[in-house]
Amino acid sequence: MPQAQGKLSRSLPGRMLIRLDWLIGWIENIVLSGAILLMAALNIANVLGDNLLKQGLPFAGEINQALLVMITFVGVAKAARHGRNIRMSAIYDQLKGRWRKGLNILITTGSAVVMFYLAYYAVLYEVQVRSIGQATPSLGIPLWTLYVLVPVGLFMAGLQYTLATLRNLVSPELYRSFLEKESYEDADLYAEEEGKLLEDDDTGSAGQSDKEAR
Repeated sequence: MPQAQGKLSRSLPGRMLIRLDWLIGWIENIVLSGAILLMAALNIANVLGDNLLKQGLPFAGEINQALLVMITFVGVAKAARHGRNIRMSAIYDQLKGRWRKGLNILITTGSAVVMFYLAYYAVLYEVQVRSIGQATPSLGIPLWTLYVLVPVGLFMAGLQYTLATLRNLVSPELYRSFLEKESYEDADLYAEEEGKLLEDDDTGSAGQSDKEAR
């Protein structure tokens, strides 16, 4: 068990949060891996049918569209779970200590609110599409069933941001997600800059020595 998870599992609320994070991650893995495998199998079958039998799968485009939507929105939750979401960190990177942690909490809280807000309107959109009764032209599948994971993915992303906020509130360390610490390798950056400076000095010294030798 990771050290961060081991500390959190000492209390009942901590164990509940760990199980919730595990459940969300398990759902994400099942949905994403299943969608990617199904898309690959569908595309291979479509290509083979088109080249060998001169007849592709007429419903391949419809299913691929639904799978792409599924992968996109469930992938949002997956990225949030591992702290791999895109961040505008120009100001964030300049802060240290409690100021950086405070901004982190503000960002994750705001992101959670936005995700829950979008999930709410995605549910309203699903209800509207279902009331209209639209269906796919080839298979006749109700259109709302193909996009049902859109609000689910947004809701899970909101949960991940909420878990990150809670973790930063109860832990002295800085976490970019529920179980992953913030890791900015400042020492490596400084070492790299010093190495470049030394390299420049060596290059300048070598050039000066060549001139003196001439």
